Amino acid sequence: MPGAESVPTRPRAGFSLIELVMSVLVLAFGVMGMATTTLFITRQLTIAELTTARAAATRSVMERIRATPYDLLGSGGDTIGPMVVSWRVTATTPQTTTLGIITVGPGRVPASVSQSGPMLSSSVADTILYKVLKP
Repeated sequence: MPGAESVPTRPRAGFSLIELVMSVLVLAFGVMGMATTTLFITRQLTIAELTTARAAATRSVMERIRATPYDLLGSGGDTIGPMVVSWRVTATTPQTTTLGIITVGPGRVPASVSQSGPMLSSSVADTILYKVLKP
């Protein structure tokens, strides 16, 4: 229109819809990544706690065997926490006695059994051969 003054336009303040959608997508991927990492860390901590309990139970039995007089070594068993530990004489020579220590309880399934990464089971057995020397 002739004679009409044009009003200067100023830039609009705020965000466009595309910017808002993109920022929400970036935030969603970040939150999903953190949730996945939290689940992974929780699983690793559980595996570490069970491995520590298993090692402590086996160590306790080994200390008990070490404190037993050589001539009295034999079979036995005990429950330590969630672990059931048993031992038996597997071989004897004039100078040594070998004991098989079997620890059964919750733990990590060996990699040869689980194909998809670390898995937990309520009944995993570990066997250790422990040789005691005659004093």
